[in-house]
Amino acid sequence: MKTVLDVRAVSKSFGGLHVLKGVSFSVESGSVTGLIGPNGAGKSTLFNIISGFLAPTRGDIVFLGDVATGHDIGTRSRAGLQRTFQTPQVFRDLTVRENLVAGCHMRGRTGVLEAFFGLPAVRREMKQAQQLADLAIARFELEAWRDVPAGELPAGRQRLVELARAVVVEPKLLCLDEPSSGLSADEVRVLMATLRRLNREGMTILLVSHDMELMEVTDTIHALCFGEIIASGSLEVMRASPRVREAYLGT
Repeated sequence: MKTVLDVRAVSKSFGGLHVLKGVSFSVESGSVTGLIGPNGAGKSTLFNIISGFLAPTRGDIVFLGDVATGHDIGTRSRAGLQRTFQTPQVFRDLTVRENLVAGCHMRGRTGVLEAFFGLPAVRREMKQAQQLADLAIARFELEAWRDVPAGELPAGRQRLVELARAVVVEPKLLCLDEPSSGLSADEVRVLMATLRRLNREGMTILLVSHDMELMEVTDTIHALCFGEIIASGSLEVMRASPRVREAYLGT
């Protein structure tokens, strides 16, 4: 099985505060990998390093076989790494369809000059983006909200729009940061069904969450505590681990 993401001995310090301490794990193609841990464990810092928002103090991020440690967010996105945020980041004044079209342009290859002169490449790219957006609207059953400004939608629906925008260009790795945060129990069940469907369709997913119910969709989980991996395995292994129960579940 091909390794999509390889986190190699990643450490991160802010002054004298050591947030991550030599974290290593990998994400295999076609898998759903979970990352859990209590507040302050270093999950968000690690997630930001993987997606390019932060640079590690030491260690490397290898994406699709290439060292991506020095690459910025845009470069990683164009290579096929897409992420969502703990608080849904939608373009509030744009409609749902316009949000999805914008998601396509984040991976576009035409530049400012081509757009200014209205070159054929720009028109082709726009047409393709609109087609992909319409496919995503159908895929995520967003037809009823197609022309509604995203900022007018409830939190659960905004999260679905953000997820649709992230997958509209079929990323090689989809990174989800606390995707069930703020959702109702019914919305969490919809999210779980959506993630299972995406994975069945072949999408590789890295899932960071404190929600153990959501972790039922994972193949492998890594438990992080005080900047270190303390256990790895299935959800059953996590539930049976005394170290995880003590650090994460508080028992």
